Amino acid sequence: MYIGNDYWKNYMVQWFGSELIEKWEKNVIIDSVASNSSRINVEVYETGDDSATTIVFAHGIAGYARVLLPFTMPLFEKGYNLVIPDLQGYGYNDGLKGDFEWNAHVQNLKDTVAYAQKRFNGKVILGGASMGGPLAYAAACESHNISGLICWCLWDFSDKEFMTKETNTKQFTYILMPIFKVMSKLMGKFRIKTYKLVSYDTLTDSQDFNEMVKNDPQAGTHITLNGAASLVLQSQPKVAHEDFQLPVLVCQPENDRMTPKYYIEKTFKKIGSSKKRYVEMTGAPHFPLEKKFYDQWATEVDNFIKDFIQ
Repeated sequence: MYIGNDYWKNYMVQWFGSELIEKWEKNVIIDSVASNSSRINVEVYETGDDSATTIVFAHGIAGYARVLLPFTMPLFEKGYNLVIPDLQGYGYNDGLKGDFEWNAHVQNLKDTVAYAQKRFNGKVILGGASMGGPLAYAAACESHNISGLICWCLWDFSDKEFMTKETNTKQFTYILMPIFKVMSKLMGKFRIKTYKLVSYDTLTDSQDFNEMVKNDPQAGTHITLNGAASLVLQSQPKVAHEDFQLPVLVCQPENDRMTPKYYIEKTFKKIGSSKKRYVEMTGAPHFPLEKKFYDQWATEVDNFIKDFIQ
């Protein structure tokens, strides 16, 4: 079993294929981006064609850039450049793990977009998986000169129905918010286990995988009180979904128990863009462990970009 900085390799060896480790070592460049008075780690996939479309893709509340390899490597092999950040408080960034706020992550993505636009000459698309979907939407509302949005799950984090039914705090979520708000002012850096608020047991269909994530030193195992409060207090996007006009692709796992498709369909229907596409991934859980779903994902993204963006 791999430990420390190499912990991510366990997922590849046991579930996704050890060849992904070799592909990552061969093709990915590590860099950093200035953001929020610090620097965040970014992983850059360069095709060698600076004019190719570039995808900036965000991880979710449980992961970090390298865990997204099953999502990102198939897109790279389709001919896209990618820039994948470790959001503040995650991955290989310095500082306290889980120490972030929603707005800080949105700024991370905006700064990563600016980095991608400076490094490459082609169009730039924002995207994300799991909580990275709503974060990418929020960043897209505030970013300049991006060409579209691609998400694996996209729901409205400010939807009270979602927060009261799908979080571990259930109907007490909004009752607890004033307490979280006061406590965050008094001891905002105090950390709790993230999966006490959001269950990781529905992340995949494998409890071995879910438990491995809970022990990953780079993953979202902890969250500060500041971070927890910000998920409710800061997550209202700057542009209403009805007013969003960029092309949007949403891929949603059919058997998702972490972010059920009801909420994703509800959000997708509100999106005002005339260039939008919803794809249901038949039989897939929130984070699939089978390669066929990532092959389908890459094909859907490629087709969407060719149809609406290129």
